[in-house]
Amino acid sequence: MRPKSYFLLALSLILLVLAGCGGDAVVFAPTPAPEDQTPLRYDHPSGAFSVSVPRLWSLYEQNTTTLATAAFAAPGTTEPAVLFAVINLGRTVNSTELADLLNLYQTQVRSDVGRYREQSREAMGDGSWRLTGLREVAPGTTQAVNTFIQTSGTLIGLTEVVLDQADPRLLQTIVNTFTLHPDSTPLQPADLTTLAFAKNSGLGVLHVSAWTTAEGVFFITGEVANYSLNTVAGIPVEAALFSADGLQLTGAVDQVMGYGIPPGGFAPFSLRFGGGQPTDSTSYTVLLGKDWLPADIGTVYGADALSWTDESSLDAFNRLVVRGEVTNTSDHVVRAARVTVTVFDGAQNVIGAAFADLTPAELDPGAVAPFEIPLPDVGGTPVNYIVNVQGLP
Repeated sequence: MRPKSYFLLALSLILLVLAGCGGDAVVFAPTPAPEDQTPLRYDHPSGAFSVSVPRLWSLYEQNTTTLATAAFAAPGTTEPAVLFAVINLGRTVNSTELADLLNLYQTQVRSDVGRYREQSREAMGDGSWRLTGLREVAPGTTQAVNTFIQTSGTLIGLTEVVLDQADPRLLQTIVNTFTLHPDSTPLQPADLTTLAFAKNSGLGVLHVSAWTTAEGVFFITGEVANYSLNTVAGIPVEAALFSADGLQLTGAVDQVMGYGIPPGGFAPFSLRFGGGQPTDSTSYTVLLGKDWLPADIGTVYGADALSWTDESSLDAFNRLVVRGEVTNTSDHVVRAARVTVTVFDGAQNVIGAAFADLTPAELDPGAVAPFEIPLPDVGGTPVNYIVNVQGLP
């Protein structure tokens, strides 16, 4: 069973776009290419590393006690071209141990392990390693990724370059300026697996699936993950279907379900195309955060103020029904409590999602209210589900 809570590490938000026919690659929204490509030295706030990049490239950085990262996207592109990440192993490593760490990273730590295939591995003259590979971004579609791993003192530095996102010569120049500063960082010692938390944006689109009901209604369903340290809310999700020649055929827009996504949390989305999938559509995009800006949403109550029970069954119409009870465990009134259900198949893809507001609209301390949520359509065989409950002051 998939656990009912998740804990991830990361920071803030940039516009994102997911491309493909069922992949889950998250990329930056494109912006017009500027004229100024003058390099500018970037120093990570931790002091762990520096690098020179064109001054108008977009930046997303993480700065925690154990992880320092920076991802840069070229204007006019749809994905970060390069990601730098540094951790402090707390010890120096010899060449034999570094080779073992490379194997561990490539086979277990990479965030794209299930979608990545290594092609070659080469020791560089400066003691670093270059690993080339292909990452699946959609069924049948891959992108070339170069990974560099190097050490300096107790620091280990990771560089990942997406080759089709900028001029290869410019990317090589950027990578060659990446410098570790082992004597200038307060990073606390951490295990290599910490690199799995290196992200290139503050939101992620996960577990996306596209499916059609028996009545011909087309759905795109998935989850949005919040890698930041702040609760985010009201995030619009927009999907568009395209023909082989790039013509947009139709689209749909909605918001993620629930009141807000806490740090390290998830929320489902379900985009419905009542007219079905056009016969000549070959791809789709999912865009997050369009015309959306972070805002203070105030207090959102969750498991800190509410507890719940749940169970599932099939009704007489063979619909999946999730029911249970919500209890206000706090000492204050909780209003407009909302129950969200996310359904997964055996591959952990989202194949259905729904929500319902509780009755009564106000729950006094200690009060209990039932809920029942039918999911008439799911895009596969349900294997497990998650129930989440949120309320307002």
